[in-house]
Amino acid sequence: MDPLTTLAPHVLTLSMVILAACALATLFRAFIGPRMSDRIVGVNMIGTQSVCLIACLVLRLREDWIVDIAIVYAMFSFLAVTVLTKMDIGVYRQWRADQIKSHQRHVETRRAYVQKHAQRHHRRDNTV
Repeated sequence: MDPLTTLAPHVLTLSMVILAACALATLFRAFIGPRMSDRIVGVNMIGTQSVCLIACLVLRLREDWIVDIAIVYAMFSFLAVTVLTKMDIGVYRQWRADQIKSHQRHVETRRAYVQKHAQRHHRRDNTV
C-alpha cells in the first residue's frame, strides 16, 4: 500500500480535531467580546471552520452527499452574519440618535440656565 493512502485518514482526523479546538476557542472569544463586531466576526469564523470540518469529514468518510450539507450550512452561516450585522447597525443608529437627542436637551437646558442668570444679573446691574 501507498504510505500516503495509509497516512491520509490520520491527517484528516488530526485536522478535524484541530479545527474543532479552534472552533471552541473562537466560540469562547465570541462570547467575551468586547464589541459586537468581535462577536459577529467570531460567529462568521465558527461558520467557516464548521464548513471546513464538514469538508474534512467528506474526505474522511468518502461520502459525497455530505457536501450538500456543507453548502447549506455555509448559506445559513452567511445569512446569520448578515442578520447580526444588520441588527448591530440598527442598534448603533438608535444609540447614536439617543445620544444626539440627549446632547441637544443638555445644550437647551444649559442655554436656558445661562439666559435666566444673565437676566437676573442684568436687572441687578440696572437697579444700582
